[in-house]
This record gives sequence, structure tokens and C-alpha cells, in this order.
Amino acid sequence: MASLEAIRPSSSSISQTAATSQGRQRAVRSHDDEDGPQRILSGGPVADIRKTLESADEMSSVMAQFRLRTMRKEENRGMAQSYDYILEEDAPNKILAILGASWVTAEGLSRLLKDAFDDVTDRWLALQALDTQRESLDSAQQQALTEAIQLAQDAPRREIRERKAGIHCAIKARLSAKQMPLEFGPRMLRAAYREFLINDAGTPDIDIYQSWISRFGYTRREQVLNFIEETFVDDMRSLDPSSTQAEALSPTQRLNVLKRLRSCERTFVQRVSTSPFAEPFNANEEDWLHFVLAILTDPRALDECMSAVAGPAALLQDNGAHGRLIGLLYRACSDLPGEPLQTQEARDVLLDGLRDLADAAYRRERSDRASDPVSRHRRSV
Repeated sequence: MASLEAIRPSSSSISQTAATSQGRQRAVRSHDDEDGPQRILSGGPVADIRKTLESADEMSSVMAQFRLRTMRKEENRGMAQSYDYILEEDAPNKILAILGASWVTAEGLSRLLKDAFDDVTDRWLALQALDTQRESLDSAQQQALTEAIQLAQDAPRREIRERKAGIHCAIKARLSAKQMPLEFGPRMLRAAYREFLINDAGTPDIDIYQSWISRFGYTRREQVLNFIEETFVDDMRSLDPSSTQAEALSPTQRLNVLKRLRSCERTFVQRVSTSPFAEPFNANEEDWLHFVLAILTDPRALDECMSAVAGPAALLQDNGAHGRLIGLLYRACSDLPGEPLQTQEARDVLLDGLRDLADAAYRRERSDRASDPVSRHRRSV
């Protein structure tokens, strides 16, 4: 048997073999370095850096998409908010039609807006809605839109006040109009608020109150005044009110007068229309409301007002009934407030007129008794 020493490789041969193997590996690496790019291994620091860069690129793409969606949501929200305050019917379709039109100047855009929107507030809000879609317009239209907005911002002070007033009352007008099933209800309320706020013509406060009754109905007069009051308070508390402090002084005084008028006419109408002395002539609340507003407006028209409210029923009542009705009206009118609803002179004219009517009714009643044989017999007994 051969000895173990004979088949065991020597240490020198092992060292030589290892050296040869290491040389070949160095040669291979040297060949890779010279002839092509160095291979990137699946693990290690280089791979981590590559993964980090790829993740950063993906995150940037996601954030860009998120910002785009956010911008679109903001644009849509801006348009939706504008539509909430526009009271013109079919506003979204009208704005889309303007976006699709071929206007290239501020004048052309303004004409389209006036054709589509009659109201100054609606036109301004339509401009704001168009501005949210600026990126969809070409450069000429963008310039025209900018000029149109600037022209609107430079409008006269009255127009700006009307525009802001329409914005501040729009939502409340929509809500209030749901309780008033009238055609064009929200726009009628908006017009009423503007007339209250900006009374350059010096229309008397009672005339403003009567105009509300004629437009909305006498049963809604309190709702209209509540709407006016709440809207005015919200308007003045807003960040961009329609009136300066100086401009708000007149409507504040007007509001106090109208609230006082509401209180006194309500008391008068309730007192007279439910009285047994008025029932034979007229127990209708609306008629007595018009009566008290008419005599507050012009006390010299008392006779005409009496004829209108009593109507044909006056011919069927005796002089005693006439006297009792006039006495009721005298007491009710004596309790009406003076300034600023009526001057002392107007108050004196009204009460003097009622006293004259009462005296005439008393004289006629005495004459009737004197000519009545039954009454003469009773007096003789």
C-alpha cells in the first residue's frame, strides 16, 4: 500500500495552485475593467443609492399629480362658489358658452356678459368664474379677461356698492325665497335690499315699506324686513362690506324707522281689525294695513281713506255705528308714534280730521233720534 505521504499534495504545490487561481481572478477583473462597464451588484451601497433615487423620482411624480388635482379642485370650488352667489338662471351653461365664444377684446367680453347676465353682481361673479378657467384661454383672451376685470374694479362707487350688496345677500335671498313661492323671488329680495341700502332718490321710508308689500304680499312684510335686517348686519360684519361707516349711517337710521313702523302698524291693524266696532264695516287686515300706511303718508287724505276702507258697508250702518268706528280710529291713531313716522303737524291734521268726522257723526245721530217718533216718546216719558 502506498504511504499517505505519497498521495498527499505538498504545501508548495498548494501555494502554487492558489497563486495561479488568484492571478486568473485578477486577470478577469482587469479584463472587465478595460473592456466594459463595471457590473453593479444586486446588493450593497450602490444599489441602495439607486433605489433611493428611483423612489424620489416616483414621489416627485406623485406630488406633481396631487398638486394638479388640488389646483383643479380649487378651480372647481371657485366656480361652484361663484355659482352659489349668481342668481341668474342657467348660469353655468351661460358661462360655458362665453368660454367657447371667440371674443378677443375686453369690450367683446363685456358685451357677452351683459347679454347673458342682466344684474351687475351676476356679471362680476361670472367674470370671477371665467378667471378660474384662465388657463383654458389663449393669450389674447387672457389679456382681454384681465382688462375686463380691471374695468369692473374701476367702476363708479354706486355700482361697486350694488355689486357687493348683491353678493352679501345672495345666499340669504335663496334661503328666504324658499318660504316665498314667488317667481324671481331671490332676485326680488336682492333688489329690495339694494333699494334699502342705496336710497339716492330720497324715497320716504314708508314708501319703501309699501313697495315691499306690493311686491311680496302683505303677509310677508315681516319676513322681508327680517331678511333686510339680517342681511345688513351680515354685510357690515363682512371683511368687504358694501358700505363704509359713513355710508352705513343712513341705512341704519332707515332700518330703525322701518322696525318702528312695523311695530306700530301691527298694533294698529290688530287693534282695529279685531274690534266689534270695525267688524260691521271691514274686518280685513290688509285693508286696515293700507289705511294706516296711507294716513301716515298723507293725513289730508283721511276722507278718501275712510271711504275706501268702509266701502259699500258704510251705507248699511247707522250713524251710531259710524260714530263708534270713528271713536275707535281716533284712539288708535292717538297711539301712533310721532317723529320720524309723522311730524307734529301731520299728526295734528290727522287727529283734527277724525274729530271733525266724530262731531259730524254725533250730530247726525242726534238728528236721527230727534226725527224718530219712538225716541221722542221715550224722552217725553
